Amino acid sequence: MKSKTNILRVISGTFLIAGTMIGAGMLGLPLVTGVAGFFPGLLITLIVWFFMYCTGLLFLEVTLWMPDGSNVLSISGKFFGKGGRLLSGGMFVFLYYCLMIAYFAAGAPLLAEALGISPTSWGSFSLFGVVFATIVAIGPKSIDRTNIMLSIAMIAAWFILIGGGGDKVALPRLTYTKWSAMIFAMPVLFSAFGFHNVIPSLCTYLKRDKRSLRIAIFWGSVIPLLVYCVWQWLIIGAIPHEVIVKTLEEGTPVTAAFQSVTGEKYFAMIGRFFAFFAIVTSTLGVSFSMVDFLGDGFRIVKRTGWKRVGLTLLTFVPPCLLAGLNPGVFTTALGVAGGFGEAFLNGLLPIGLL
Repeated sequence: MKSKTNILRVISGTFLIAGTMIGAGMLGLPLVTGVAGFFPGLLITLIVWFFMYCTGLLFLEVTLWMPDGSNVLSISGKFFGKGGRLLSGGMFVFLYYCLMIAYFAAGAPLLAEALGISPTSWGSFSLFGVVFATIVAIGPKSIDRTNIMLSIAMIAAWFILIGGGGDKVALPRLTYTKWSAMIFAMPVLFSAFGFHNVIPSLCTYLKRDKRSLRIAIFWGSVIPLLVYCVWQWLIIGAIPHEVIVKTLEEGTPVTAAFQSVTGEKYFAMIGRFFAFFAIVTSTLGVSFSMVDFLGDGFRIVKRTGWKRVGLTLLTFVPPCLLAGLNPGVFTTALGVAGGFGEAFLNGLLPIGLL
């Protein structure tokens, strides 16, 4: 019975990592790699995945050295002192608020559109925040169950898109290359492969079982890698290069470009479902880690009840307000988050801790 429970927890951990990674970054990824071309995009994707996977394992080792419940603030404070604690803490807040702003900017309009509400109204952003803040405030089990259901729905939508759009892939579009442009895809790729923020929370959830954690990290990162590679093949192969460039300049998600090319209503609907599921699974993962990070910062050991509600409000309210003030901030927030926050926190920090 204990073994079965542990397997289920590992599966949950895998889905949590995969759900965190397969998020809003996926909606911008084929646009930034598409400028360079499919093969340059594939190469830089593999390089960034391997780097982030290795630094994730490093961060896991460091986290397991610390007492249960420790997060970035406690870890960096122990190894780098007060200055390192302030720098890492400030970068963490900057990074994950940027990501939450991106999720609000892309997710709220999709939810509002499905419910017949104005996509750019304050009501749409408030509704998005209330729904998912409630799930996070209830606790880890609520996040876990919701994340698994949404991840399964997201993968199903992804298979439908791949199956229905594969015949639109044209070989000449895949052979276009501009190797010098692939470096500009790195900021969004860092965001797309970022999962380090959930490691402290996952350590507690998986009872600090090192083997289970390593398995969850490996499969939780490999699944998004495969999904991203096939997704780039579909988008770059099916959408003309000039449309990809225009969509990137406009700062809109890739599903908008895909819809304009296919012109099929059911494809547009499945694309919106996929985009929504991708965004909210990342929202759950990031907000889960933010609550624990803030709890660590305020030295709140038991993050339950009204204390958890307060931490959840601190996690959701600022990005909701900022996204509402600038609804078109999706791609900018994603690029800024990946270029600065992910590169430091999930790239340099784990290396520096060792």
